[in-house]
Amino acid sequence: MKFSTRTLYGLKAILVLAGRYGEGLLSVSAIAKKENLSVHYLEQILNSLKKKGLVKSARGPQGGYALAKKPSEVTLHDLYTALEKGKQRPVLAAPVDPDETTLADALFWQKFSASIEKGLSELTLKDLLDEARRLKKGKNRTVAPTFHI
Repeated sequence: MKFSTRTLYGLKAILVLAGRYGEGLLSVSAIAKKENLSVHYLEQILNSLKKKGLVKSARGPQGGYALAKKPSEVTLHDLYTALEKGKQRPVLAAPVDPDETTLADALFWQKFSASIEKGLSELTLKDLLDEARRLKKGKNRTVAPTFHI
């Protein structure tokens, strides 16, 4: 599965904010520097996330962005739909007189879409951060992430 750079950069930025939840605002330039992202592009992404209620902001010398909800309340589905703006593959309608192959193809895409949506809806920013912290603590061991979507 391929994601847009908008979604990839948005995930990086929102994870930075989620990791600092409750610590105040962080400037766009600080997020961009930490994640090696373009400030201008990141501003556009954060504004989209603000419009969807996922981040909040304040202007001025002490301004910046912060997560608008607890990390446990923001799912990856929330983030994905906020950034992809309906670019998910549409479920195609089956032809009037379909054969088994055509029906099987349509069923595949329906089930695939439903499975991805379910998995993204069940996984929160907190889940990602908790798993990353767990893996970091055990960094001397080779451990694979345990996410299933």
